[in-house]
Amino acid sequence: MKSSISEADIENGIKSGYKIGLNCFTPMTTFMRNMEIILRMMLIHYGKLDMLPAIFGVVHELVRFSVISNMRYLFYKKENLEILNEDSFYENEPEFLKTISNQDINYRELLVSHKMYVQTILEHNSEGFNITVYNMSENFLDQEFYLRKYLRQAMQYTNIMDYFQDHPEDPQGRNLGLALSLILLRESGLRPDLMRMGKPGSKNYSRIEIPFNVDSYKSIRDKILNDELIVPFEKSNLIPPQFRKEFEARRKQMEADLQVSNN
Repeated sequence: MKSSISEADIENGIKSGYKIGLNCFTPMTTFMRNMEIILRMMLIHYGKLDMLPAIFGVVHELVRFSVISNMRYLFYKKENLEILNEDSFYENEPEFLKTISNQDINYRELLVSHKMYVQTILEHNSEGFNITVYNMSENFLDQEFYLRKYLRQAMQYTNIMDYFQDHPEDPQGRNLGLALSLILLRESGLRPDLMRMGKPGSKNYSRIEIPFNVDSYKSIRDKILNDELIVPFEKSNLIPPQFRKEFEARRKQMEADLQVSNN
């Protein structure tokens, strides 16, 4: 796998059906920009660019979820906490999330020094996408129980407040993004239940399958043009005041992406 690729490499790889991989320690701006460029070029190739907002959001949050898992491992080791105890997880989660919000710990520096990185593999053909996010760290928290519970709950959500009812350990909504992305995916008519998790060898992974030939699929763009309800953006009364600014920024970015795809 190349350490860097040009847009010409990407285009040739897409035409040849090659899988494309990207690595990161944290999902910094450059990494996410490259991810968006690759997804955009793939979707243009298959004539499915209107799927970009929903797919990009889920991939971004899966990467972020894995990175936070690695940060959590470093926090547990630093504080000498019990790693494999579920009760300990929920008891210590608020304090851990606080260290991220307050930037008390230089997690990126620690992740690099411990070689704890995340690898995203994009596989594609005319039938759809398989997107797999691997946690490539030698040491990590086995939090499959937490991710499975999180996804099982998120797939039932109809508004943002459902998340806060299920996750009192996260009052600031630090891990809200994946649930929000799954809501948008479902609103597009795609199937968030096509998400898989597992441990090949010693590596944790999460994978989402995006089929192109889904009869129920209806793009966010079409919903906007038809002035239809888009959960949760149109239900502002269901969004806590402290998150409205963030959600408005997400909506504006989504609309900007859709305008680009229409040009």
